[in-house]
Amino acid sequence: MAPPATCQSCRRSPSESLLRYRKGEEYVRHDALLQCDVCERFVCGECLEVYDILSGDDFLCHACAQTFHKPFGGPLPPGTRGH
Repeated sequence: MAPPATCQSCRRSPSESLLRYRKGEEYVRHDALLQCDVCERFVCGECLEVYDILSGDDFLCHACAQTFHKPFGGPLPPGTRGH
């Protein structure tokens, strides 16, 4: 499936800065929006982060990443982007 024209979380069009994904202290540049490994939405670099959880390159949007940090998938803290 080809990535959509806009981020499926924040609805912004991908620009150069939104195609830079954070991986720890570094940034990884991609040519298109990346897909969250959990919810499968295509999201920009501000809505997704590259984690090293299982495979070394796990792509999780911030909402899905919160489920790994909160026991039983509790509510997101105020101001956190969600689905």
